[in-house]
Amino acid sequence: MKAVFLLFLLLTLIPVKAATLTTNEIFVRLQAVIENNEGLGDLISDLETLENKELVPLLKEFDQTWPLLRDRYLKDHNDFVQAQYSGEAKAEANRQIRQYRKDFMVVYQLNEASMKPLLKTKSMPAIKGLKKLIMPSAEQVFATAPATLNRQRKIVLILAKFRDAIVDTAVLHDEEKAEQKIISKEKEAISSVSGLPHDGLRIMGDNDKIAGKENVPDDERRGIREVNEWRLLLGLNALIIDSKLCDASRGHSEDMERHKFFAHESPLAGKKTPWDRAANEGTKASGENIYMGSTLPAAANKGWFYSPGHHKNMFKGSHKQIGLGRYGRHWTQMFG
Repeated sequence: MKAVFLLFLLLTLIPVKAATLTTNEIFVRLQAVIENNEGLGDLISDLETLENKELVPLLKEFDQTWPLLRDRYLKDHNDFVQAQYSGEAKAEANRQIRQYRKDFMVVYQLNEASMKPLLKTKSMPAIKGLKKLIMPSAEQVFATAPATLNRQRKIVLILAKFRDAIVDTAVLHDEEKAEQKIISKEKEAISSVSGLPHDGLRIMGDNDKIAGKENVPDDERRGIREVNEWRLLLGLNALIIDSKLCDASRGHSEDMERHKFFAHESPLAGKKTPWDRAANEGTKASGENIYMGSTLPAAANKGWFYSPGHHKNMFKGSHKQIGLGRYGRHWTQMFG
């Protein structure tokens, strides 16, 4: 309970004597919110009745204590995360990662008829297991955290929201968002000890830039990112966005919807095969998947994941590039 006691102790160190009566009352109410596990709604609403000449000193007084609270929590959080990914815990996690990847690849190497029923019972559970080990969320990390750390986090997030409310009410644009910073630092601590390989993360970051520069629609970018995350979890290479493959994919999706067909072979002149369609956009293709039935990229990826032939295409190790294109409820995914 030392960390929690420290938080309450530090909170009482806010120098309220120098503040106005209204400010004193606000700090007392903030203490009550924490002690009684109440919501901040009423207190935040009351901040709106204050003028900037009261809000700015309030923030100044609060910030004499806030950095100590925040930094103590972030250190305790980082120490806990480091302990979860070191020594025997890390060795066990690595063993599980190897086993999940082995389970996935055993299914992948089967013939399509044999692998179909195993995609849901073996392959997707392997992906989910890998994601939990390699890309854990803050919630997953805190599921195994001691009660004192969870309580400490809860208090710090209340204080962060309170600080953000002061900043928003006073319209102080240059001030950082306290809650956002806490969550960002938590993610950094987790990714520093687990996470995806750095070269893969770099490619995904570059893909976001390519998508922005080449005007690749956001749903297509997100669909590509999900496939890359799956591949990296499995130890495969991340695929680079080829915007020309995206154009070819989008064009085929549009053709399928407008001309009422669903096939890799197009009835339209000059667009018969995926290789034709890629060449028309000035690039090359090494494979193609098609899907119909949803406007969501996750639905298309899920459909391909559970379809043996499409599944083999998505996780083929020799692919280097990827394109994804939607029109209506039709999707086309191309590889290069």
